[in-house]
Amino acid sequence: MSSDGKVIWKKGDEVMPDKAKYVVDAARGELLLKTLQLPEEIVNIIRYNADKSAQSVNDYVSHIVVERLISAS
Repeated sequence: MSSDGKVIWKKGDEVMPDKAKYVVDAARGELLLKTLQLPEEIVNIIRYNADKSAQSVNDYVSHIVVERLISAS
C-alpha cells in the first residue's frame, strides 16, 4: 500500500475546495455524533433529517439546540 496521497488542500491555502469541505464537514458531524453518545436509532434519525434538509449534521444539531434554547427562554 502506498503512503503517497494526493493533497487537495492545506491549511493556509486559499478557500477550501468543495470536495475537501464536504469531507471535513462529514468528519466533524461524525465526531459530534460520537461525542454526544446518543442511541444508534437517534443518530440515524439525525443523519437522515440532516440529509433530507440538505444540511450538515453540525448545522442540523445546532439548529435544534438554538430552537430549544430560544423556546426555553
